[in-house]
Amino acid sequence: MTAPRTSFKLPTGIGTEVARAFSDYIVFLKWEPGKRLIEENLCAEFGVSRSPVREAFHILEADGLIVRTARRGVRVTPMSQQDLAEVYKCRAALAGLAAGEAAKVADDATLAQLQALWSKMSSAMAAGKVMPFFNHNVAFTRGLYAASANVTLIRVIAGLEKQALRYRYFAHRHSREMLEVSLKGHGDVLEALLTRKSALAQRRANQLMNDTHEVISRILAASDLSGALGPADALADADEE
Repeated sequence: MTAPRTSFKLPTGIGTEVARAFSDYIVFLKWEPGKRLIEENLCAEFGVSRSPVREAFHILEADGLIVRTARRGVRVTPMSQQDLAEVYKCRAALAGLAAGEAAKVADDATLAQLQALWSKMSSAMAAGKVMPFFNHNVAFTRGLYAASANVTLIRVIAGLEKQALRYRYFAHRHSREMLEVSLKGHGDVLEALLTRKSALAQRRANQLMNDTHEVISRILAASDLSGALGPADALADADEE
């Protein structure tokens, strides 16, 4: 018996890089929700062939950042109350699990890193620097997940976080309340981690996600996403130190 033929090809690497670039445009709202992505135009804009663009589309579709339909082609996934609720329902449960595990297994060095990130969030907020706050917030969240040392949990959360990231970015850019809720909530989680109270850490992380969802939902309801970001400098701002 001979092995069946397959058309499977290993990723080129270029497609992964293109997907990362496209992801940034989507997360930081340079490409607005619902925007149609035309393959030929993207090839010309980014100076790549069709193959890596198509590979990037497959990656982004799996991450939930684009949708593909027969008649409308490829579009940036819309931002909606329903999508937000679904993402955060999952995020609340998984973040709680991660925090509970982290309180049990994280070493002192890891907890010190999380404490340092929270301090940077606090300093950025006091200085009115939104993007550094956002970046430290994201780093804290990822550090918390990694601290759980649960490989499967980390892998599952990673995909979900890509969908949540643009909602988080949008809310950080449009409301100080988002910063206030994030700072307090992460501080509460950190306190539970430092005292090794697993059940408390899980409850507080879950509550933080629920509180965050509520804030984002209100901001989303009151905003016109098509005009949410005027200048196309969001990507540059995201790298601000």
